[in-house]
Amino acid sequence: MARSKEHSYPIVGIGANVDDDQPGVQNIYESYVEAVYSAGCLPLIIPLPNIKLKHMYESLAERAVGSLDAILLSGGDDVDAALYGEENMPYNGSFSEERDLFEIALARRAARMRKPVLGICRGVQILNVAMGGTLYQDIEHQSEGKRTLMHRQKAPSYSAVHKVKVRWGSRVASLLLDIDELEEKTNKSEDGFVTVDVNSFHHQAVKDVAPGFAATAFAPDGIIEAIEPASSGDMHPFTLGVQWHPERMWKHHSHAERLFKQLAEAAGEAANTSHI
Repeated sequence: MARSKEHSYPIVGIGANVDDDQPGVQNIYESYVEAVYSAGCLPLIIPLPNIKLKHMYESLAERAVGSLDAILLSGGDDVDAALYGEENMPYNGSFSEERDLFEIALARRAARMRKPVLGICRGVQILNVAMGGTLYQDIEHQSEGKRTLMHRQKAPSYSAVHKVKVRWGSRVASLLLDIDELEEKTNKSEDGFVTVDVNSFHHQAVKDVAPGFAATAFAPDGIIEAIEPASSGDMHPFTLGVQWHPERMWKHHSHAERLFKQLAEAAGEAANTSHI
């Protein structure tokens, strides 16, 4: 039977975080929950299965994604470099085998099932790795002498600390910005980009973009700030990863609030076509 629209809130699954400082604890920052609720969705935390259940990760991910209307891959620790074919260097930080493997399974299953996916910070990184891309294990160490921005800000978490150039006509531009309003104000730059102001809390980033994806937003130092499918294909059109933290900005910045509302819209469409 189709899900009733009356009092029906799209369900957004949020991947849980693990922290070396709190062994045995899984958690999620309240800001993710608040942002999803505020957009009109019901957040559902997806706990991580113990690594002893690794052989069941694919089937567990299929069951989880099948029960949800969208997936939010949240921020957290680093990603095991072995998952994209590299040795872990001294500047790579803590990572969790169960989180890495289970979230990769979630991302791949969501893509196959055409469910909306939003990856935030670590989430864009794990989405890129899940689909075959690589990461900078540490931006400063691997910048090849180039000047980099401070990507770990000391300002309040909702504060924007640098600009991001978003490619005009990209999916991420349409999700973040009121395009009609922009066209009226002719705020597009001559090089085909529009800008948004973002926060920044990371030392890893997308390096080689996964096959089938395109980089569509960039920091002034060239670091990739957003990826999305390169063309309409088998994935849901709302399959997006951003390197900043919109869940910490939505109360103060309209583009961050708009992103979650657009996620809710995509999740709502998925809910209305699902059967339970």
